[in-house]
Amino acid sequence: MSLTETIAAASSRPAGTRRHPQTTSNLPAVQSGQLWLIETAPGGALSDPARHVVDSANVVVYDRALARTLSDALPLGTYAEAAAEGAPEASLSRCVRFACDGWSVVRMLAAPATQRDRVAGIRRLAEQVAGNRPAGEIAITVIGELADGICEPTHTRLDRLDLVVVTYPQDARLTVIVDGVGSPGGARVQAVAGNGLAG
Repeated sequence: MSLTETIAAASSRPAGTRRHPQTTSNLPAVQSGQLWLIETAPGGALSDPARHVVDSANVVVYDRALARTLSDALPLGTYAEAAAEGAPEASLSRCVRFACDGWSVVRMLAAPATQRDRVAGIRRLAEQVAGNRPAGEIAITVIGELADGICEPTHTRLDRLDLVVVTYPQDARLTVIVDGVGSPGGARVQAVAGNGLAG
């Protein structure tokens, strides 16, 4: 199915009613070996859910447009670096390597301009994460942050991720959790003097 057909098929389905958890505390912490992709609008403060996730991560790789948004939100001891400009595959590959080493990793993305851009980014993720593993074996959770609250998580597999993503409205901010990229507890312990944005 082409990208256009995927978006068209999802648009023709009636929008389901999404239930919302009551509080940010319902969101889990980022676990060792997990990769979280978080869409964020540049220019403002991090939302409470996004801040909650960043607080629990070892590594944050961010789009340069989000540097100001992220600079005040990083907790002490969190390593952050700017993504390679114009090379989304290279940045995702770096995130996957961090997660494979057992780190808890967050990839902060500037919210895409169109649904087509969003789905294209999801497909790049699928290619990077799958590697030698069948995409049907990789567990994914999608959480949408809407104007009226946080949606309950949708659980799927990597090979069906784009079909889930297109069911959310364009103005939703999505968080995509990729489970089992690396082995839990495999991160090397290092002393970190302070927080700050690299790059």
